[in-house]
Amino acid sequence: MDELIRLLHEGGYSCVIRKEEIRTFTQRGVADLYDLLNQHPAFLHGAQVADKVVGKAAAALMVLGGVREVYTDIISEPAFCLLYTSDAAD
Repeated sequence: MDELIRLLHEGGYSCVIRKEEIRTFTQRGVADLYDLLNQHPAFLHGAQVADKVVGKAAAALMVLGGVREVYTDIISEPAFCLLYTSDAAD
């Protein structure tokens, strides 16, 4: 995860995701997560995600996508609860 966090901050990306490869993203909001979930859902399943800001919508997309691990600089309380509750259910 350290490599993803470094890339997130040094590369100025909005989101960095690793499954078998590392992909970087720059769109605002949940656009990248939404696109991935709809076009390449297998990439999210079991992935590690480093994201600058995670709100409830982003957290919901990560849960739906089956993301394994999340790092974020800022997280909303509803997003934290959603991710924590989802993790506890597994």
